[in-house]
Amino acid sequence: MSTKKIAYLSILIALSVVGRIYFGFVPNVQPTTVIIIITAIFLGARNGMTIAVLSAILSNLIMGMGIWTIGQVIAWAFIGGVSGLIGKKIEKIPFLIMAFYAGLTGMVYGFILSLFYFFIENNHFIAYYIAGVPFDLAHSIGNVVFYIILYPILSKLLKQFKVKEKVT
Repeated sequence: MSTKKIAYLSILIALSVVGRIYFGFVPNVQPTTVIIIITAIFLGARNGMTIAVLSAILSNLIMGMGIWTIGQVIAWAFIGGVSGLIGKKIEKIPFLIMAFYAGLTGMVYGFILSLFYFFIENNHFIAYYIAGVPFDLAHSIGNVVFYIILYPILSKLLKQFKVKEKVT
């Protein structure tokens, strides 16, 4: 991995961590998921998963580390992996479809966390999941808004990086 790529990923991780902390007062609304999605689409699943893992761990060092960090890492890494596969398979994805996908990932994230807690505590999955649906909807709506705001900016930067990386 080149120094430039490490620097780019570090900046994206920092943006994700700061965004998550900054929007901490709004439950489940943060730019982390969208940054993971956009990075994975342009730079691949491995880089999306790298941002997912490091964003979860580093932001939780400040916001509070606990068993939920493992669930967050799993959920965001899954989203990064799937997004990387989507970016690899589909050349030009319509903006609105990807905004919908970003919203859908908010629900997927919540479902994966609920499954994680079910395996940890081994009871009341349905009740836990249903109780979390309003938070998952907030995450979904936040993802759509952040995707609409961040995609034009990050896509230009990541396209430029991808072109420069191929040249050098």
